[in-house]
Amino acid sequence: MTRPVVIAVDCSTTGSKAVAFDADGVAVAEARRPYPRRSPRPGWQEQDAADWWNATADAIRDVVTSLSSPPMALGITHQRETFVCLDERGEPLRPAILWLDTRAGEQIARLGSPEVHRLSGKPPSTTPSLYKLAWLAEHEPDVLTRTALVLDVHGYLVQKLTGEVATSWACADPMSLLDMATFTWSPQLVTAAGLTLDRLPRLVAPGSVIGTVSGTAAERTGLPAGLPVVAGAGDGQCAGLGAGVLTADRAYLNLGTGLTMGVHSASYRWDRAYRTLASPVAGAYTLESLLSSGALSIAWFRDALSGLTGDDREERLERMAAEVPIGARGLLFLPYLTSAETPYWDADARAAFVGLTDEHGRPEMYRAVLEGLAYEERLSLSLIEQSTGQSVVSLVAMGGASRSRLFTQLLADVLERPVAVAAEVETTALGAAILAAAAVGLEGVKSVEEATGRMTRVAHVRYPDAARGAVYREAARVYAELYPTLRSLFPQLSRLRALSTPQA
Repeated sequence: MTRPVVIAVDCSTTGSKAVAFDADGVAVAEARRPYPRRSPRPGWQEQDAADWWNATADAIRDVVTSLSSPPMALGITHQRETFVCLDERGEPLRPAILWLDTRAGEQIARLGSPEVHRLSGKPPSTTPSLYKLAWLAEHEPDVLTRTALVLDVHGYLVQKLTGEVATSWACADPMSLLDMATFTWSPQLVTAAGLTLDRLPRLVAPGSVIGTVSGTAAERTGLPAGLPVVAGAGDGQCAGLGAGVLTADRAYLNLGTGLTMGVHSASYRWDRAYRTLASPVAGAYTLESLLSSGALSIAWFRDALSGLTGDDREERLERMAAEVPIGARGLLFLPYLTSAETPYWDADARAAFVGLTDEHGRPEMYRAVLEGLAYEERLSLSLIEQSTGQSVVSLVAMGGASRSRLFTQLLADVLERPVAVAAEVETTALGAAILAAAAVGLEGVKSVEEATGRMTRVAHVRYPDAARGAVYREAARVYAELYPTLRSLFPQLSRLRALSTPQA
């Protein structure tokens, strides 16, 4: 007998995938379509919104074709903070601006304030859309004048699938245009961005049915017309849900290009130790730390510094690093390759190896990179616990770097608590599937909490070693001094970079 399934779409920075899950969280079909991003100027990151839809529709069609019966619902998760400006016909007026884009430094400095932080839950930084919309208002005023609608990635896909002009408040909130106490558009923040409320979509709760698949979308995707489309959440929040993190004493640790660590909160709070996001559980919150150059640091060392070739470079580096004593023979790595986010929110900050001697080589440097990422997560976890007054007793890791035995064990030792590894590789998509399953009562499921308990599980757990933890505790104390010591140099280095970078 064929079991019913829901389809989850994960429209990320590099491509869109569709995954069909059954009621036990087993992925039964999957397809992915990549798309490019462009950097027309240093710091600019753009994509064509049409690519999101074309890749998503093609991936859905591949999955639907492989199923023996129609899906019961469709849920969506996506890259956060990325947005597109549409004209009255629904056509993009310019390429979408991505979360990675750092063009709005002047606007962040001028508009970022404690009041913006209090309302939006996001400390001023390069990621929120607010500052990039303000940049458009100043540098491309004709675009904003002609803009009839600004949509996040979720809202854009919902419009293509259903015709509805709506999005989930757990998808729109990373734009920093919402009053997070009420989950409504904030007139104050919208005005600061140079917009008006009538050019933004209707907001709905995550986990609610936002519309049904239109006839046109059914023809394009192979989905049945009238299929419920369920409002989702941003990829970070959905990853947490897919990891089964629904209590304040448990954290998710997403080891992707950026590292994010999140905990659940029943009430609204804001602090520079984290950014406050809307939880996939309607009415609750997710408190999340961010390091943009997470696994990016690993890839950078592998590709730019290791000198190794071949597809097994990372495995060989791990074997080398595993032979190095803990603490990397006194070498520390500050992992701010692109900027520093929580808790410093410093766009000028950059990475550094500190403590290099002629005894250090490739193995020590690679181990220092892994340890630096772990020290950063220890610092973030400590500050989250201080702010909330709630201890985190265990973590669930997911994402590409969670496949590394060395790195996950190192995280458990540095954080001094168990780190479980999620069993489902597509944890983010699973989070959207959980919302879809709960919305339509897949196989009798009655709530998001019940669906989460049924659909999530872990593959294995890394337990901390007390002796290694004691050494790492001392190293982490030294690491915590690095940024405060180097902070005054970063603006000077930023000016030096500008002088040394040829202008386009």
